[in-house]
Amino acid sequence: MTLIKKDLLTWIILGIILVFSLFLRVYNLSSVPLGFHIDEASLSYNGYSLLETYKDENNNKLPLYIDMFGDQRPSGYHYLTILPIKFLGLNEFATRLPGALFGSLSVLSIFFLAQVLFKRRLISLISAFLISIAPWSVVLSRASAETIVALFFIITGYTFFIVGFKKKKVVYFFAGAIIATLSFFFYHSPRVFVPLLFISSIFYLYSVWKSFKVNKKAYLILSFILLSLVSFALVFLITGGIGRFTQVNIFKDPHVKLVMEEQIREDGTMKVSVPATRFFHNKLTNYSLSLISNYFEYFSGSFLFIQGGLPVWYKVPSMGLIYLVELPFILLGVFYLLSSKDKYHKLPLIWLILSPITASITVDDIPNIQRAIVMFPMIELIAAYGFVSLKDNLSNNKYKIVIGVFAVLIAFNFLYFLHQYFIQSQIHRNWYRYEGFSEMMSIVKKDYSASDKIVVSKSFGGIYPLVLFYMQYNPDTYQKEGSPKDKPASGFGKFFFVTSACPSVDRDPKVPKVNKIIFIDNGTCPSSNQKHTYVTRKDGAKAFRIVYE
Repeated sequence: MTLIKKDLLTWIILGIILVFSLFLRVYNLSSVPLGFHIDEASLSYNGYSLLETYKDENNNKLPLYIDMFGDQRPSGYHYLTILPIKFLGLNEFATRLPGALFGSLSVLSIFFLAQVLFKRRLISLISAFLISIAPWSVVLSRASAETIVALFFIITGYTFFIVGFKKKKVVYFFAGAIIATLSFFFYHSPRVFVPLLFISSIFYLYSVWKSFKVNKKAYLILSFILLSLVSFALVFLITGGIGRFTQVNIFKDPHVKLVMEEQIREDGTMKVSVPATRFFHNKLTNYSLSLISNYFEYFSGSFLFIQGGLPVWYKVPSMGLIYLVELPFILLGVFYLLSSKDKYHKLPLIWLILSPITASITVDDIPNIQRAIVMFPMIELIAAYGFVSLKDNLSNNKYKIVIGVFAVLIAFNFLYFLHQYFIQSQIHRNWYRYEGFSEMMSIVKKDYSASDKIVVSKSFGGIYPLVLFYMQYNPDTYQKEGSPKDKPASGFGKFFFVTSACPSVDRDPKVPKVNKIIFIDNGTCPSSNQKHTYVTRKDGAKAFRIVYE
């Protein structure tokens, strides 16, 4: 009876954590984060296009990759937006809802993984709680991040995989492999990380593996082969698989090449022998140093606890990704895990060590939150283990003091995060999230039928997904126009894109001669005598100038 009561209490507490987690992720979801990034608009509009035509914006039928600017993004999240858009409409809330839901479900997945590894309810509940309020999880869950969905499948798949080891049942290996494979359809990084994690775990648990019967060993190997084959096929056999990697891999980084060339020139100036120069300054040495430097960036205190990482539109001002109060418990957790004699207790450390490897071979936006997301759940898990292990090694009175101090500090850290995210972020560098674009487009939309041409400046970046999204532009029409995106001196519908920041002033001769034109200028353009309207951001800066001619 006591066991049943304990189980019931555990489920009640977990349920409360889950509901709280969901509330944190859906509250005011349409408006926070402020603005709507072009990546989100692309996800949403392509989901809308798939709903209406079964094709993406590029006229590809039911694609596995969707190209915006040569990035060839896995299309999993695009498909997840279809149902929300169907029932809620093409809007910010519908776009962000899948991420918010899967971010909340990650609380459950980490609870079960902790339970499988440690068999301690307290560790599992604390892990779930820490993830429910974690800055990295809340921010990414609310920003249509594909990685938050991929993370759920990785944790869940790995949980089944470990259960297979513990129960020695083949069905769990296959279930784990299949579930983890689903992460490949949402983001690129899991295609390297997941096979690496699974094979490392197999080697580490070799003593357990040796006790398996031959047929079970074969099924375990087949599960790993399944993961690897799907990963290989998605990367190398399907068009678009290496699109994003070719853009950001370290071997295409001009900076590394320039440093090496400079070193060779300097050796030449110092009359160093050619063999010596080749020995010290070569691709292997320089790329290795760059990779190692990138790897350790992901364990820096600034990245984890103080400033966070990149891309900049995910940053919360003066806020890290993990609460600073967790640091002592993380260090204690690492110590106690290393001291533990249970082999399964070391797995979070193996996971953590492997986590930044995939991110380290890229050069764009380092350290990158999205590419390193797999490391954060393990840090929370380790902190929870450190907290409970401290309890086991302290007297009751001392532990009550620790709990009291921790409760006060975590409450302050959490409230500070809420203030920085829900209030400060509204005006802090909000141009990175295209704040003001929705207001500008609502004005344009009202005047669309009365105008002959709308000339849009490309100085704002690759904004065509936002135009498609806010206009709710007919996907079939867009595809028949040849999916023109925003190439200079071209466009779709009445929209015409030009490179000038101030097209109403710096007239492009390629703009068609028509009667009624609307110009979308940068808000900082010089004053004009023409009829115009300004759109300002919450920080008071002028974001856009709409000029009527």
